[in-house]
Amino acid sequence: MRKFAVALLFTLALPLAAQINDTYIIPASANAPGLFNTRWMTQLSIFNPQLDYSLKVSVVYLPTDGGRALEALITVPANSVAFADNALSEIFNISGSGALIVATFPEDNPGVPDNVIDRAFLVTTNTFNNSSAGTFGQTIPGTWTGLQDYSTDGISAVAHGIRHIAKFGWRTNFGAVNLGSTSVTLRINVYDAKGNSIIRNATYPIRAQAHMQYQLPVEVDHGSVEFFVDDASKQSVVFPYTSTIDQFSGDPTYQTPTLLATAKSLFTASQRMAATTSIGKKIGNAEARVAKESAMRIGEVTLRAQ
Repeated sequence: MRKFAVALLFTLALPLAAQINDTYIIPASANAPGLFNTRWMTQLSIFNPQLDYSLKVSVVYLPTDGGRALEALITVPANSVAFADNALSEIFNISGSGALIVATFPEDNPGVPDNVIDRAFLVTTNTFNNSSAGTFGQTIPGTWTGLQDYSTDGISAVAHGIRHIAKFGWRTNFGAVNLGSTSVTLRINVYDAKGNSIIRNATYPIRAQAHMQYQLPVEVDHGSVEFFVDDASKQSVVFPYTSTIDQFSGDPTYQTPTLLATAKSLFTASQRMAATTSIGKKIGNAEARVAKESAMRIGEVTLRAQ
């Protein structure tokens, strides 16, 4: 009955159906030491909503600064959760940081109908630090809508309420993951709370199939950061984010920037509007496969159910 109801939602209520997918990006994950004797780790939760069958979920790790990707397969039983307290350690047996691509592919699920609905699942993460004073974390949900070349699409993204003030202990990092096969340039504008421009067109390289992270280049209190992608190939999809940390407590706050589009980019790109209810590029298996096919496969990994 649930399977029929989900299918009906996809048919009659596309905006609701757009809440689940067969491909997700986790833009940032870690298993690494931080400042003040903290340790950053990423909890991972994958939920299979299908009542009648298991799903074999591919998790691809894209390292910070680039390098060889890793892929593991995780079987999630019907109507169940697979969970890791420290995903990079438990799945890949590594330390470091990077992004995760989490997807279900038809070749890994041969008995499942080859469509997004039947391979759909949910994923979320919590990246937290363990300190002597306690545990502080930030939820980093799975996302699938990213930025492409701004000159072509006219779409940027903005994060607001940003604090980066050393004397008050606020530190903001920003970063992105690039799913493309070529490097791109991430360009940022920073504005203060009154809308005055304090940094304009600062540029940062994002390597192919890599996660990169930088510290905000200027102090700002409750300001905003706008992101643009410059991509000569016109093929890459990029997922930016911000993370603000209270260095006195170790408490972090994560933001997925909101996508912004001009009226022209919304209403003249009819093929985009037909393909997705969101602006920006909605990824699927095709974009994730580029990284999957170049990754070193470590086989199947069993995660415990809670």
